[in-house]
Amino acid sequence: MFRVPGRVLVVDDDQDTRDLVTEILAQEGYQVRSCTTGEEAIALLERETFDLILSDIKMPGINGIELLRHVRARGLDTIVILMTAYASVETAVQALRGEAFDYLVKPFSLMELRQRVRHALQARTKPRFRHTVEHYQDLSIDHQAHRVWVGEREIKLSSLEFRVLAYFFECLGRPVSSEELLDRVWSVAAPDECSTESVRSLVHRLRRKLGDDGRKPRYIKNVWGVGYQLGP
Repeated sequence: MFRVPGRVLVVDDDQDTRDLVTEILAQEGYQVRSCTTGEEAIALLERETFDLILSDIKMPGINGIELLRHVRARGLDTIVILMTAYASVETAVQALRGEAFDYLVKPFSLMELRQRVRHALQARTKPRFRHTVEHYQDLSIDHQAHRVWVGEREIKLSSLEFRVLAYFFECLGRPVSSEELLDRVWSVAAPDECSTESVRSLVHRLRRKLGDDGRKPRYIKNVWGVGYQLGP
């Protein structure tokens, strides 16, 4: 079976989990290093390059979330998958908003581990790979999981609303006309509803769900004579 080669760093203070994950990934053909703390991981990252970090969240000292923030602050494009035995909405929000690629809930099956790692490394080889989560102010979008948050509050969007918001993120900082939205989003997702009134109505609903004020919007702004713009 074809596998995407990769160098993986496993970080977990629990020896049994660390040894098992390291052994399984080594059997899959990956080059694997392991360590017990976030501090050790940071020291390793100063000397070596990894394609993927698989880290526990709850560790003494520097935890998994803090390690993730360190990786992103250094500008590394290393994929990070976080592991946790304390699954919750808050944990997921923290992980994904910190730009983790994914997270695993303990106890996980060996098949799930293999699939998540393989999927992450395959995604990394794609020419247009980018981290799945993007932010503007306190607005966050996860392109892979199709999830949106304002602060810590998750926002439920329809498929078309999500596509429009995702396109605004793609065009962050530049105006987007109704005609462009119809051509790039509606023609694919809702060809039977192509009208400027459909765009106007959807943007109104989207603003309402995001808690945005149409008169003084924080996120999606009106650009006179052009259309709409996400960002400054």
